[in-house]
Amino acid sequence: MKKSHVFLIVMVSFFIQKAFCFAQPYHSQIGISYVDYATAYGNGFKVVPVMSTLPEDVIYAVYSYNEDTCYFAYSYDRGLNWASQPFYATLYENAHFPSMDVYDSLPYVVSQGDSGGQGEIFLRCPLDWGIPQRISFTPGHSTLPAIVIDDNFDCHIVWQDNTDGNWEIYYCCAHYDTSVSGVVNLSDNIDISDIYPSISIYNGSEIHVVWQRYDPSCYSPYSIVHRYLNGGSWSAEDTLAGSTYIPLNHPSLDFCHGEDDISAAWEDSTAGNLDIFFYQGIVGPYPTSGQSRYPVLSTMSTVWAYAYWEDNSDGYDDIYGVKLYNPGGRRYLYKFRDVYGDEDMHYPNVTNCYVVWTQGDSVPYKVMFACEGYPIGTEESQVEDINTPKLQVYPNPFTSVVSVQLQCEGYSAEGIELTIYDVSGRLVKSFPLTTNHLSLTTDFQPGVYFLKVDGYEPVKVVKLR
Repeated sequence: MKKSHVFLIVMVSFFIQKAFCFAQPYHSQIGISYVDYATAYGNGFKVVPVMSTLPEDVIYAVYSYNEDTCYFAYSYDRGLNWASQPFYATLYENAHFPSMDVYDSLPYVVSQGDSGGQGEIFLRCPLDWGIPQRISFTPGHSTLPAIVIDDNFDCHIVWQDNTDGNWEIYYCCAHYDTSVSGVVNLSDNIDISDIYPSISIYNGSEIHVVWQRYDPSCYSPYSIVHRYLNGGSWSAEDTLAGSTYIPLNHPSLDFCHGEDDISAAWEDSTAGNLDIFFYQGIVGPYPTSGQSRYPVLSTMSTVWAYAYWEDNSDGYDDIYGVKLYNPGGRRYLYKFRDVYGDEDMHYPNVTNCYVVWTQGDSVPYKVMFACEGYPIGTEESQVEDINTPKLQVYPNPFTSVVSVQLQCEGYSAEGIELTIYDVSGRLVKSFPLTTNHLSLTTDFQPGVYFLKVDGYEPVKVVKLR
C-alpha cells in the first residue's frame, strides 16, 4: 500500500503536550577593554549576525578598546570563540563610539574620528583596507553616530553635531566608497539640545530616527522626538513622549530591516526615579526601586522580545534582562550578576537574540557576549516513536530560504502536498512536492510556522526577517 506524506495541519490541540521555551543560552568573552564604556552607547548597534549564514554562524561586534582605539571582533561559530583586530576610523589611528550594520555578509562601521581637533564621522568596512570614507564635514564636533543599511546598500547614518552652538541631529545617506548624499539637519533648532540619535528601518523601507530633546526655554523641556524618511521625503517632527518637566533620556530603536512597525525604549522619570519605558512592541513595563539606564531592545514581530538595561536597585551596577515569548505570555526576568559573575555590568547592546556588554570592577574590563537563544519548542511528555520517519528543516531559524528534507529511503515524495501553517493554525501555503529534498524561498512575515507531514513528526520553524 502506498505510504502517504502530507504536511500535517496545525491545530492548537496538537500542541497540548508542547511547551515553548528559550533555547539553552550560552556566553563567551569577546576581549578586554581599558575603558568601562566599551559597549557604550545603545543608540547604535554593536553586535550584528550575518543572516545568510544561518543558523547565524558568523557574528560581528565592535567596541571601544581604549580612549582612542576601537576593536572589530568576529566569530565563525555563533559566538563561542572570537578573534579581534584594531579598528581605526581615520588614517590617524583613532576611533570612538562605533556602530555597525551588515550588508551581503560584510560589516560596515561608522565611528567618530578626530580630525583637525574636532570629531568627524567616518564609514569603513573593517575587512576592507581602503581609506576610511569621511561622512561629516562641519566646523563643529560630530559624535555618537548610528547606522542602518537597507536592501539597496544605502548606508543611512545619523549623528549629533554642535556646529551651530547647540547640539543638532544630522543625517546622510552614504554609498560606500563612492559618495555621500546631502547632509540633512533633522532637528534644526536654535538654543535647543538634540542628542543621542538612534536609527532603524520599519514598515518596509521607512527610515526612522528618534532622539532626546531638552528645550531650556520651556517649562516642560524634555521630550523624545521622532521623524522618518519615506519615498524620499522626511516627515514632520512628532513627539513619542513629552513635552514634560520629567527627564526623558537615551532612546534606542529596535534593530530592524523593514519587517515590523517601530518599537523603542527610553528612560522615564515619571515615577520619581529613572525607569524604562517601552514604546509599542510587546515588552514592559518593568519598574524598579533603583535607577534604570541605557535601555536596548530586540523584538521579533509579535512573537518574542529581548530587553536589557542598566540598574542599580541592589546598590551596585547590574544589567537586567527580560526575555518574553508572547503566545502564553511567558516572561523571564533576570539579573546579569546572578548569571555572569558578581561584577559591575554596564552598557548592554542587543540585536536579535545576541547581547554584548561591558563587565568588571577594574581595568582591564571584559567585553562579554551572550546568545540568549530563540524560543524553540521542546517536548515535555510526548513519547517519540523511533520508527517514525524524520522530517528535517534547516536552517532553523531562517531568513528567506529554508531546506526541507523527507527521510524515507526507497520512496519518492513526488506529488505529495506540502502545507505550512502559522502559529494560530491558519493555512499559509500549500503546494505539491517534486522531490524528497527541496529549498523553499519564502516571502512570509517574520514569526513562527509549523510543518507536518502525515506519518512524520511535526516541525516548528522560526523566520527572522
